[in-house]
Amino acid sequence: MTDRTAGGEPVRVLVKAMAVLDLLAESNEQMSLGDIAARLDLNKSTCHRILSTLASEDFVERPSAGTYRLGVGAFRIGSAMARRMGVRERALPAMQDLYRATGETVFLLVPHGDEAVCVERLDGRYAATHTLRVGGVLPLHLGAGPRLLLASLPAEQREAYFAGPFARRVVPGLREDALRAQVDRILEDGYAFSEDDVETGVSALSAAVRDHTGSVVAALSLSGLSAHLPSEERPDQLRVLFDAARSASRALGYRGGP
Repeated sequence: MTDRTAGGEPVRVLVKAMAVLDLLAESNEQMSLGDIAARLDLNKSTCHRILSTLASEDFVERPSAGTYRLGVGAFRIGSAMARRMGVRERALPAMQDLYRATGETVFLLVPHGDEAVCVERLDGRYAATHTLRVGGVLPLHLGAGPRLLLASLPAEQREAYFAGPFARRVVPGLREDALRAQVDRILEDGYAFSEDDVETGVSALSAAVRDHTGSVVAALSLSGLSAHLPSEERPDQLRVLFDAARSASRALGYRGGP
């Protein structure tokens, strides 16, 4: 994305301008020229020229004298990018890396109402044991990926799910208190684990994929025969799963912490 000279070096003023836009995008409030220059270690006159140029194209606005904020030009570009940033397309390279690292089946699920929809699947060893296909759905309480999406809902939406869809379903062997404990564990550990939930003898691990706002937009799941995902190997399994989830999140614009 960075413009470069024939020698391959970045055009410095463009790098500085992008740093200004990034800073304003991260701020919830308008910023002064002095604050921007200090935060980015820029000369004030250079910073002023950059801001003036960005303002001339509506990438930056001046809500009051001497202060700046992100403008509608940046919103226009961001909106166009967001329309093109399909979760499946952006997450697919990370899914392929996870598949190559493990040889197991990889799923990508997104929330849709009270269910989780499988939007992509890469078949690994013994893939025939997995009944969930692309386009298939699972309730949010069944399986590692769906439960991770359930845990990611705001508290009031989770309560509505417990009181509505979950209460209306007959779930043999799964009590509400047990599901609540699993949700609490997911929120504490940062991942979900399931065994014998969707298919007998099959286990799964799932981690969150976030978009540029930090919201969880998908669950990335690694699934295989329980014998292939033993608990003693879980730290290694989680490492590659979290690496893939971070990669997918970065592809969607997420720049936060783990």
